[in-house]
Amino acid sequence: MTSRLRGPALALLVAALGVAAAGRPAATAQDAKPGKLLIPPKLVQFKNPQLGVATVEASAYIEVDAARTQFKVSGKGLAAAVLDTGLNTTHVDFKDRVPFQKNFTTEGGPDDATDTHGHGTNVAGIIAANKDHIGMAPDAKLIPLKVLGEGGSLEPALQWVLDNHKAKSITVVNMSLSDGSNHTDPDAFPATEEVRVLIRKLKDERVAVVVAAGNEFFPQNSKEGMGYPAIFTEAISVGAVFDADSGAFTYANGAKVNTSAAGRITPFSQRLHPDTAPKKAFTDVFAPGAPVTSSGKDGPTGESIQSGTSQAAPVTAGTILLMQEFYLRSTNERPTVDQLKKWLREGAKRMKDGDDEDDNVQHPNPPKEYLQLNALGAMKAIERELRQKLLKGEVIKK
Repeated sequence: MTSRLRGPALALLVAALGVAAAGRPAATAQDAKPGKLLIPPKLVQFKNPQLGVATVEASAYIEVDAARTQFKVSGKGLAAAVLDTGLNTTHVDFKDRVPFQKNFTTEGGPDDATDTHGHGTNVAGIIAANKDHIGMAPDAKLIPLKVLGEGGSLEPALQWVLDNHKAKSITVVNMSLSDGSNHTDPDAFPATEEVRVLIRKLKDERVAVVVAAGNEFFPQNSKEGMGYPAIFTEAISVGAVFDADSGAFTYANGAKVNTSAAGRITPFSQRLHPDTAPKKAFTDVFAPGAPVTSSGKDGPTGESIQSGTSQAAPVTAGTILLMQEFYLRSTNERPTVDQLKKWLREGAKRMKDGDDEDDNVQHPNPPKEYLQLNALGAMKAIERELRQKLLKGEVIKK
């Protein structure tokens, strides 16, 4: 089953595992354009939490608990727009923190973003769940914009965010979606490509757009690249790593891990190194994405489990909410997206692709270094920069 999104040659669906055909070549300057995906398999769903009240497990690995405690941040006062399959707004994890919802598909009314798939609820829970599960920014508000489904449309949803971000206090947009291809050059797309234009305009408004890098590394024959729209430099692109030893697993698209460990890149995660595309697009940061337990679509206490860069992106989006809150409190203004990228990378931990992975994809020799998200490190990078300004006698709070 497929679903086509309105817009010029655009058909986007969820960037989840096992959704793309194997063997597609990387896109070139001649054929770089959005494609379409099959709807991914349904997430594993439970009616109730299976291990009791729990923090999303990715939190400990990236030290987000320490970041929230040390810097007294929780996402309060800010909101994330989640462009996805919708949201289970009745879930206890989101009580009183969903002030608005909108449906950009033909499934239901325009003001009904009910999630019948489960992907959007899982993603939103990773960002800001606050009851049975604890997301990265548990006091932030969530605005579900349903774009993934029959007749779904991405561009009007981005335009809505552009028109309403100030009134709704939206500072982050999460897009865990992809065209399933493997792009290496953002400039292969026309300068007038509508999604890129809208992401650029949001960037100018200091709204960070976080996008999953894509899950097609194995189907793309281990070639570096990222999906659309993660390839656009105006966005913050996120790949996936393991946050613990999760054992062996074979994913639906053929990627297989024999042994896993914290800090290893998942075999499905697309990736693009700066050496491959100098001065252009590259994967900004990697975050935990396999597997992640979060809120579920079934009832007020539902739970879901999924692996993918779709899960790594909201880990990063939630962390960015914390960063924005701290900077806003310290300076009375929101940081630019370029500042956020800088602090994310300065505070990140280094890792290598090709040194210790045990899977069925090819890795570079010699290994290539990437950066993995560390929430506490990112907060400390902000603090360090502000302290340096103070030492120079600069006023940081007007």
